[in-house]
Amino acid sequence: MDHVPASAAESLRQAFSALASSDVADAGGRPLPPGLQPLGAAKLCGFARTVHLAPGDNLGLQTLAVQAGPGDVLVAVGGGGETALVGELLSLRAAVRGAAGFLVDGYARDASVLALPVFARGTMPRKPRRADFVAVDEPVDLLGVTVTPGDLLLADEDGIVLVPRREAEAILARVAAVVHTNEVQRAQIIAGEDLGWLEEALARRPSAASGSNQPPV
Repeated sequence: MDHVPASAAESLRQAFSALASSDVADAGGRPLPPGLQPLGAAKLCGFARTVHLAPGDNLGLQTLAVQAGPGDVLVAVGGGGETALVGELLSLRAAVRGAAGFLVDGYARDASVLALPVFARGTMPRKPRRADFVAVDEPVDLLGVTVTPGDLLLADEDGIVLVPRREAEAILARVAAVVHTNEVQRAQIIAGEDLGWLEEALARRPSAASGSNQPPV
């Protein structure tokens, strides 16, 4: 993980926390495929700490939870099976250390009393083992996307977007333009003045050149 002064990292995290995942994706962030859903609070933002679990076992997550620092997002893959990898007590253990939340390619439990935002595949009441794990703080494959420790992750109701740490400042700068464009379009829609782009798009569509009069799908 690249060394970043704590104050600079927290300022960056706070800036992204105020944004929507859709705006960050439009500015060059990397959306993850669907697969995880929010349990409890529906938004988190922070820097990745990663663990590759053993099947049905959350010892690696327990290890990360006690090592967690402010703004960490604990990312777990490989747990699989039919056990809950995160529950109330583990989430509380991470919360008192300032962690931002969990992204878990597996199940969670205690959904109504989780101490942090958890994005997981769903819920399962059965507890996991605590015996082994594969690796901590190494790149992992989450839903087909490589997550490297230190990457910034933003998750909300629309999904999850990854911002590589080295690109974070540049993407943050581009988000300002995306937000401004959306504000202009919002005002145009309210004023009934937003259809110029649609007329141009209809004129450019390939079927328009062939004389087709079918509306776009």
